[in-house]
Amino acid sequence: MSDSAPPTTELVDPEVRDRIRRGIEDVLPRVLGVELADIPANACFFDDYGLTSSGIVELVLDIEETLAIQVDVEHLGIDDIRTVDSLTDYVVGHYADED
Repeated sequence: MSDSAPPTTELVDPEVRDRIRRGIEDVLPRVLGVELADIPANACFFDDYGLTSSGIVELVLDIEETLAIQVDVEHLGIDDIRTVDSLTDYVVGHYADED
């Protein structure tokens, strides 16, 4: 596991990061099967929402489908999927448009 965030996240257009963050916020309630009023950036997928590893896989697959992107999960580590912000940063640094 790498301790450092991908260097590309600091150079990404804020609109791209916002689009990915909104995608995660749209998908998370569907994966959980519950409505969420607010999704804090530091919300922990495991502790706050009770997601399992299979739930994280479903979340990433749904993010890919919703945003029409492909996420490179080869280097995805536990720290990358701990919080909404960490997953957002990972996706920002490891995605490609499908078109």
